[in-house]
Formats: sequence, structure tokens, C-alpha cells
Amino acid sequence: MKVKDAIKYLQYKNPEEEIIIAWWDMDDFFDDDYDWFEPRVSKKEWESVVHIGDDMDWSMTHENLQEVMEMEIKSNRKGSEL
Repeated sequence: MKVKDAIKYLQYKNPEEEIIIAWWDMDDFFDDDYDWFEPRVSKKEWESVVHIGDDMDWSMTHENLQEVMEMEIKSNRKGSEL
């Protein structure tokens, strides 16, 4: 996704509403401290593969996040009962 597309989508959200959002930049995968490609991955190479994030099934990611959030909510509720 291009940043401009994210901005376009988010402009319709209430700016005071809490959301969960995640994104990765090229440097999150390929930086100077940890780059398993030699030579370093180029911007052109990054742009040729970044669509994979749009095409993949994120359902397990959502399920994992939901499970962790449920555990935290239950833990918080248990803590408030003390």
C-alpha cells in the first residue's frame, strides 16, 4: 500500500478514535545493521515485491492479535477484582 492510500483511508476515521495499525518500511526489513542481501536491496527491488503484503492472507495475524487482546482484557479484569 502506498502511504497516500493509507492517508486517504484514514481521513474518514474519527481522529480521536483508537485503532490498531501496523506498517513496515523497506528499512524495517533491509537496513544497514541487518541486511542479509549483498548488495543491499534496492528501492526498485522493494517496490517490485511489496505488493505481497496486499496479496497475503492476514487472517491468522488478526486471530493472533485478538487472542492476545482477549488475554490482556481478562487479566485486567481479574486484576480489578482484587
